[in-house]
Amino acid sequence: MTKNAPPRVLDEAALSEFLAEHTFGALATLKRDGRPHLSTVVYDWNPDTREIRISTTEDRLKVKQLRNNPTASLYVSSADHWKFAVVEGKAELSEVTRTPGDTAGLEYLAAQRRKPEDEAEFLETIAAERRLHITLKTGKLYGTALDIA
Repeated sequence: MTKNAPPRVLDEAALSEFLAEHTFGALATLKRDGRPHLSTVVYDWNPDTREIRISTTEDRLKVKQLRNNPTASLYVSSADHWKFAVVEGKAELSEVTRTPGDTAGLEYLAAQRRKPEDEAEFLETIAAERRLHITLKTGKLYGTALDIA
């Protein structure tokens, strides 16, 4: 690699693979005055639907902001920060689970990659926490890598 080489644009396949390899990112939502609000989140990337799914609770500021304006972006960086991906799009909020075993809770349970050992306890916990999912639907996906040797 030559010194001061420009960033390499990542294609769709490379971006999808990069997002699948990571689980942490920074979710940007918009405050009422238009300024961004950033939250560190754990996410799950679905390459087939091109969607990001984030578990959260009803009382979080990001939920309030997404109810006011569903525009959001997720920024994901490599550990060395030489590579990144951004998912921009509109977010949808699932229903909040409020009672153990309600429809929202059962949908939340069904979306888990790893099923809990005790489903009843899981449903009680997520209802007590008032959990829901944010689904960020990809409108634009981009990112670059710097090939630093």
